[in-house]
Amino acid sequence: MREKKKKRFTWKKYHRWFGLVLSVFMLVFCVSGIILNHRQLFAGCEVSRSLMPSAYHIKNFNNGIIKGSIKINHRISKTPSDSILAYGYGGVWLTDAEMKSWKDFNKGLPKNVDGRNIRNMVQTKNGEIWCAAMMDVYRFDGKEWKMFPLADNEERITDITLTKDSTSIIAMTRSAVYEISGKKTDAANEKTDAANEKTNVTRKIIGQPEGFVPEVTLFKTVWNLHSGAFFGLAGRLVVDAIAIVLIILSITGIILFILPYRIRRQKRLQAREKMQKLGKQMVFNAKWHNKLGYTTIILTLWLAITGMCLRPPLMIPLAMNKTTEKVKDGNVWHDKLRAIRWDAAEGNWLVSTSEGFLRVDEHFQHKPILLNKEKAPKVSPMGVNAFESDGKGGWLIGSFSGMFRWNPEKNLIVDYFTGKANQGKSMIPISSSLVSGYSKDFFGGKEVIFDYSKGASLGETASTPELLSATPMSLWNVALELHVGRCYSPFLGPLSDLFVFISGLLITLVLLSGYIILHRRKKKNPKLPRKSL
Repeated sequence: MREKKKKRFTWKKYHRWFGLVLSVFMLVFCVSGIILNHRQLFAGCEVSRSLMPSAYHIKNFNNGIIKGSIKINHRISKTPSDSILAYGYGGVWLTDAEMKSWKDFNKGLPKNVDGRNIRNMVQTKNGEIWCAAMMDVYRFDGKEWKMFPLADNEERITDITLTKDSTSIIAMTRSAVYEISGKKTDAANEKTDAANEKTNVTRKIIGQPEGFVPEVTLFKTVWNLHSGAFFGLAGRLVVDAIAIVLIILSITGIILFILPYRIRRQKRLQAREKMQKLGKQMVFNAKWHNKLGYTTIILTLWLAITGMCLRPPLMIPLAMNKTTEKVKDGNVWHDKLRAIRWDAAEGNWLVSTSEGFLRVDEHFQHKPILLNKEKAPKVSPMGVNAFESDGKGGWLIGSFSGMFRWNPEKNLIVDYFTGKANQGKSMIPISSSLVSGYSKDFFGGKEVIFDYSKGASLGETASTPELLSATPMSLWNVALELHVGRCYSPFLGPLSDLFVFISGLLITLVLLSGYIILHRRKKKNPKLPRKSL
């Protein structure tokens, strides 16, 4: 009998003390998770970087603030000489070749920083400037940016590029491409050919390569289960409800920990009325803590276990294993497209996808060719951030997995930084060089690599103008950093990668311990007494 009591006491002690510590992190996980599930709802909410750890402050053009640039005519920029438009996380800025003078160039773009996350920018042969923001495509009309709607599109925009003759635009979403053509505008002179004013937009689906079987990683499957996206909006709302349950469990758990101390204090003071009031609060909180925790145990465990699978070490085997994917609407590239460029040397499109690189014909009519993934440069799951052609069949491919010079036809891959031939691919999805942008429009054509952590490769740390360094973070991005534990890296160092896994494991044990304690009590007394765990 004594042995059983000791065991039960151990479970109770674990549930109380670990639950108390973890309840704070549980609240962070739940609130941030709800925000992540509804990006558009919270799109207008922003957080000053001064409230974040120093790693999130913008220094030397880091944190993706500059992704690329284009040169523009002085008649467009309204400046004495030709200028440069730099773009990235937070919008578009007008600057010079020495990166000294900076002006805001965001008029017409969304006010919120999330909506101004520019993926790419191009200039047509006749001077029109187009850019791809996260959710929409925009065209500069000489005075401000004008949104260009893509019919029936509800997906994020991943890229925008020029067609073969540089007169039309190709916009890419995560599942399809849109060809935008027909309007003839001289942006420099702000004149429009009225006879040819109508713009045509054609949506095109990339076909299925020979022998290609669509697959999905177990990581993505677990991710969709964790967020509820696997079941659409209804699934996300159910996950939100589970998160609210966990919030209630955390708050009531903290209250149940504090109240006994307050009751004992009132007892010493012989304050009978206050004791009775606190006693009622104890009963009320214990009732809902027990009832919610016991009845939702399967759902809360589901959320905790799937969550800890999405970070190291469990995410690695999940990312490496795939299952056959059910094709949606006959599109084998649903949610897989990342970037696109015209390959003048080969006379076709080179497309970056989550499954590797594709060669697609000019009009997207024939079966594409999926290039051997083992003979292509490694690209991080976050996608390509530098995708430049030399016009002779060579490519510069940059991502969080590093930067490579690649010639597909010669089967040649060279590390940009070391100059050495690629020695095979590491299992680790990111490298020490987190390439987040590239430009050769500055300093007389010098190649500038923008590293997400270190910033611009200018030889010395450049002073970032206040206009850019004051760019806030979207609440969604802050929630993401909190949810995956990256914001704890200044305190935990390398252990921050394991923070979610360890937290998930401990939270799972807290939930199970509470269930075990209550289940045993129910066995002894079906009419469970209303008292705290």
